[in-house]
Amino acid sequence: MNSRERVMAALEHREPDKVPNDFSGTIVSGIHIEAYKALVDFLELEVPEPKIWDPVQQLAEVDEAVRRRLQSDCIPLCIRPPNTWTLEIHDQGDCYVYVDEWGTTMRMAKRGGYYFEFWRFPIQRPEDARSYKWPDPTDPGRYQGLRDEAERLYERTEYALCGAPLFGGGILEQATRIVGFERFLILLGRKSTWAEYILSALTDIYLETIERFLHEVGDFIQVLVYWDDLATQDSLLVSPETYRTMIKPKHKKLFDLVHSKTRAKVFFHTDGAILPLIPDLIETGVDILQPIQVGAKGMEDTAELKRIFGKDLVFWGASCDSQHTLPFGKPEDVMEEIRRHVLDLKPGGGYVFGPIHNIQPLVPPENVVAMYETFFQCRAY
Repeated sequence: MNSRERVMAALEHREPDKVPNDFSGTIVSGIHIEAYKALVDFLELEVPEPKIWDPVQQLAEVDEAVRRRLQSDCIPLCIRPPNTWTLEIHDQGDCYVYVDEWGTTMRMAKRGGYYFEFWRFPIQRPEDARSYKWPDPTDPGRYQGLRDEAERLYERTEYALCGAPLFGGGILEQATRIVGFERFLILLGRKSTWAEYILSALTDIYLETIERFLHEVGDFIQVLVYWDDLATQDSLLVSPETYRTMIKPKHKKLFDLVHSKTRAKVFFHTDGAILPLIPDLIETGVDILQPIQVGAKGMEDTAELKRIFGKDLVFWGASCDSQHTLPFGKPEDVMEEIRRHVLDLKPGGGYVFGPIHNIQPLVPPENVVAMYETFFQCRAY
């Protein structure tokens, strides 16, 4: 099988020749620029100086030589910036600052800063949402050249194409990015009409974006990537009842649109202890759950997750604890975890291997290599 055939078989819950592999195939399975540079040096690969792919997370744009060395079966295809906004990063002495297209001020400390943080928010009071200038999902710059790139990747490579139509976070995540994390969760917990107004506005924006994105590339992509963190390390961010009344109907509307326009599968990224909401996500139309954070409460037993949800969900990720084992363990610790999770999840298909979220800057390159080399040894069916 080639890469695309391998991924498609797994997504259809069939056993391919070997478990598909995702290395930097999505914006939530990439590698931080510092970890990437260390990995390239460790592998002794001669590649160009890397560019930043995603400024917030400081993800590296992965060279084809590295993608092939780590045998990735996936490649990203992302929506473009609008014509009305250009990334301009300013040096503020002790930090770098920019304002994103949503009007949120982003800040990264020069000392000890690995990412841009959400710092200042355009909606300070709920009533500010009425006069807030929402980004334009119809801006032609977002879609310029997308179809040509999708066709080129589809015809000239064997990768599975992972299309990403979001230009911020998912509806809950982006709400916290323009209002502020605590402020919006308080509004949501109170079931405020302002929370409903903001979530509905974001849903309408992404309905338009998904419609236009799929008009351009829906015939070429195999996966549609959506991200919307719903949980912390130990619990949900919102109660199940709040999710079901305030957010779930909007997720369903988004994913129903995806399924009506393309054969691509809906990929949902959420970190954390998401177990109580997995049945709800399945009901919204989620086909793929990523990253399966095995260090979070209720997510440790990958064999049990496969037994309960394996007929309804494709598991994507679930490789090695990215908070403890991968950055701080020994290579043999990494190898042990990889073997266990791969053997738990690969039977019957429905599994794509990948990092649990992005590979972080403190992860030793020898542990990254141990992760993938061990996977290569046990991925065959």
